[in-house]
Amino acid sequence: MLKFGYVLALTLATQLPAVGAMGESLVPQDGDPKPKLMLVPPTTLGEPKSAQERRVLKAAQDQMSTSAVFDLVTDREKVPDKADPKKNAPKPSLSSKRIDAADAVRQDGINLQGEGKHGEALEKLKDAVALYEKAYLELVNYSNLADAYMRAGVCAYLAGHGAGEATHWFELGIAIEPTLVIDRRKQDKGLLELFDQLHAKMDGGGKFAIVVELPEGKVADVFVDGVKLTGPLYTAQDLIVGTHYAQIRAEGVVPWGVIVRLGRKDAKVSAKVTEIKREEKKVQVALTLEALADCARVGAFTMPLCKAPATKLAKQTGAAFFWFGLLRFDRFNRPSVVPFLMDIASGGTAQLKIIELQPDLGDLNRKMTEHEAEVAAAVSQFPKARALSKPPSVYAGK
Repeated sequence: MLKFGYVLALTLATQLPAVGAMGESLVPQDGDPKPKLMLVPPTTLGEPKSAQERRVLKAAQDQMSTSAVFDLVTDREKVPDKADPKKNAPKPSLSSKRIDAADAVRQDGINLQGEGKHGEALEKLKDAVALYEKAYLELVNYSNLADAYMRAGVCAYLAGHGAGEATHWFELGIAIEPTLVIDRRKQDKGLLELFDQLHAKMDGGGKFAIVVELPEGKVADVFVDGVKLTGPLYTAQDLIVGTHYAQIRAEGVVPWGVIVRLGRKDAKVSAKVTEIKREEKKVQVALTLEALADCARVGAFTMPLCKAPATKLAKQTGAAFFWFGLLRFDRFNRPSVVPFLMDIASGGTAQLKIIELQPDLGDLNRKMTEHEAEVAAAVSQFPKARALSKPPSVYAGK
């Protein structure tokens, strides 16, 4: 449902040490490696709510990335083969190289923006955008592209390039990520008004759909703006007018995609599914968080559906724990997140304290900050006694 593979590998220390229930420090001692945690994109109980799911994942990433107890890792992490690092090492594709380069250049732009060098930052961000756009066939994390668009708009405005150029970049970002926001702290009032008015105009200008048709008898994973669609009618709903990206990705299939300039009517595209010829050498495709999508959707934590791909992904990335979140709404449309933590070492999954939220998710960041402490405690001492023995009843809507 979301763009998978969104989590950054970070090793950051918080200002205050984490403390356990009995007062002991949870922070690993010097020389002890931190356990690695991977966030699985949350799912919604009932009808999918993509925007809310993205906000929950983003808040979880922002808050948990500051933990002194564990490190976040992405499904693009690879555990090196100590015996023979070159053994069976797949050659990265050109698109993969471009994505890695775009991530690095975008970070350079963010650093320059933080130093107030908006003109220089804008050039770096433009370079990052160009690399992301060229590699869109294999791009998984479209939030990074949306962020680059947003920052380019901010830097263009503050560098004196005018509202027109800033609007151009903002429109591109909002189209692929309607929940896009900018840092409002100590921000220029004119810039905030420009962004807010544009955001409201685009959001209120009508929503349209993109339908992706597969050839008869062909099977593949279909994405629009990095969001996986479900068949048999692969339709991306509630899209804002603007530029969107449709993709076909599957093992044994040549990556395919098309850029859709969505106007004020629905669009339909016919995908091309081309299988890789048998005589061609197949590249080993690393497991991604997509492998846990069904697990997150049905909560079969005690079944091979969850344990098998989680164990394989953990071996591939070094992750010791997986965080799952189920977003649900009561009859008054009040949201809450039911979080779960899977421990690869024991094979168990425990439900953590339910996160009750305001209807507009206004307290999401604060609640996720509190939740991070509970995750840190569970990572330091996994509650085996609370490990599930059957699928949680919450997934049945009970």
